[in-house]
Amino acid sequence: MTDAGHLAAKATSTEKDATLSRLCPMSGASSNESQIAARLYPELPEDSQIGRYRSTFAAHVNESEFRVRGGSGGLVSWILAELFRRGDIDAVLHVKPADPSENEGLLFHYAISESAQDMTAGAKSRYYPIEMSGVLAKLQGSSKRYAVVGLPCFIKAVRLMQDEGLLSREQTPFCLGLVCGHLKSHYFAEYLAWQKQAEPGSLATFDFRRKLMDRRASDYGFAFQKNDAGTITAEEAWPMASVRGRDWGEGLFKNAACEYCDDVLAECADVAIGDAWLPNYIADPLGTNVVVTRNAYLDCVIREGAERGALMLGEADVEAVIQSQSSGLRHRREGLAHRLAQRKRQGKWIPIKRVEPALAPTRHRRKIYDARLAIAVQSAAIYGVLRKNYQPLAAFEREIKPIVARYTKATLREASPGFKGFARRVVRRLRAALKR
Repeated sequence: MTDAGHLAAKATSTEKDATLSRLCPMSGASSNESQIAARLYPELPEDSQIGRYRSTFAAHVNESEFRVRGGSGGLVSWILAELFRRGDIDAVLHVKPADPSENEGLLFHYAISESAQDMTAGAKSRYYPIEMSGVLAKLQGSSKRYAVVGLPCFIKAVRLMQDEGLLSREQTPFCLGLVCGHLKSHYFAEYLAWQKQAEPGSLATFDFRRKLMDRRASDYGFAFQKNDAGTITAEEAWPMASVRGRDWGEGLFKNAACEYCDDVLAECADVAIGDAWLPNYIADPLGTNVVVTRNAYLDCVIREGAERGALMLGEADVEAVIQSQSSGLRHRREGLAHRLAQRKRQGKWIPIKRVEPALAPTRHRRKIYDARLAIAVQSAAIYGVLRKNYQPLAAFEREIKPIVARYTKATLREASPGFKGFARRVVRRLRAALKR
């Protein structure tokens, strides 16, 4: 774990450097997502934004507690339970809560679940640093069949291991991908809780996606428990709207490596599942999933579930899927091209990606992308130093304020250009001054 609260890979041997490069999802020595998907799903059409696809739709689970317990529509857990029920898998590799006292202070880890009941503890999104080397090591010599659940870069790494013969496709027959915004430092959870009087290092549990039944699906909350001298306190729940760090586009505590990824819809996965941030579905606080299927069998599993009433399937064509993730896709296409161009201008190494280096088309957009990168690089690092020196939360807010202000200023100017926009900004400043 770095001082910024991110996990960093550590090679234990230099004997297989070439193999390691071919396995790294960010390495130019490995196949890219389009090449991997072309080998896996050659018969499927390809879209430049979402990758190859068989079907696209919106969905939520009708039966049991899958939807209530899930971060959105509950579809990931339902598919896994259905694969267990049909005898298609023996276990699941996914992220589950961990006891910090037994996990080097970390709240989550990759784990193996060997039953549908055990698997339910892995529901919901975890905006937290995790790695899967430990669970993958346990697969060596195992004859069991595993479904793998992960973010796009994790699924890509699994596919690269399959290509290298380090994992067999029979052993890992299904890969379920989670639509991704970005990974966070483990300080993100701590920062949210600290704003609600939970001291650093005191967290025992954390829920990043608490559904608030009086709000829209996108207006979710978070909840946590503290370890108070060995006693686990009662759970506290708060709306994300009540804390700083709620703006996903701002990117506080983002892993800077995520600024150089171009896969949002888990293009190497058999099915990609995310939040249906769409007008037809966002008002429902229980949440709805947007779904892209690529594997024919999983497509049938979902459709058969809908036929028997276990699932609701709604309309969401390719354009709707793109719309649901439009901000993330723009940041990983136009924004990535801009960041690559900036590094190239600075004489720095740039990874080989599926977009060519090119500065963003407008001055405001260039400033937005530059500010986001600065926040990603600096926020967790600043927090880590201040935390190490036992500084108060106010010290972090003071340090990060001017960095975030550059981003806020750029977004406001893009939203309100010209003289009218200038007048609005003057009025806002006057109102803010009067309040002070």
